[in-house]
Amino acid sequence: MQPRRVLFLSKLLGLLAVAAAAAVWHHGHIRNFLLAVGDALAPRLSKSRRKYSLRMQPSLLQVYRGDPAIHYEVWVQRKTRSLEIGLHFEGAREENYRWAQALAARVVEIQRALGPQAELEEWTRKWTRLHETRVVGGDPWRPSQDLTQELAKEVAERLASYIEALEPILAQERAGVVG
Repeated sequence: MQPRRVLFLSKLLGLLAVAAAAAVWHHGHIRNFLLAVGDALAPRLSKSRRKYSLRMQPSLLQVYRGDPAIHYEVWVQRKTRSLEIGLHFEGAREENYRWAQALAARVVEIQRALGPQAELEEWTRKWTRLHETRVVGGDPWRPSQDLTQELAKEVAERLASYIEALEPILAQERAGVVG
């Protein structure tokens, strides 16, 4: 192999290693932040709402009761240096739209409980969500500094607000469908 090509390849591999290490480092901070949100959630919920399941992916935490397709989510979005808190409907399209219609019928009640920043929307052609987004970092984004333990507590508090406000509505809607 030509010396110039070897030098180029070694530099390229070095850059790739640095990029991979930075990604792992960022994901480690994101994961620790989401774990802190999960740990802080239960004490902020009424006793009747403390039974739930958690599911984590590299940049998001999902909280659900029963069907995992209907879940509350905290999603750290690196590209926009923001995070989303919300209720997602990621099941069959017809079911997702039925849930969105049920929430739309109670939008005044929901916004009274959660504020105007809680938006109901068609997210994809199939999925719907009620969510809010907040910016959590500067430029450049530094998860180690931006995703603090204090922020994790604030996010857990806001997530608990969503659960407390929306679970009664979901329960009533389920009862109406079954009944």
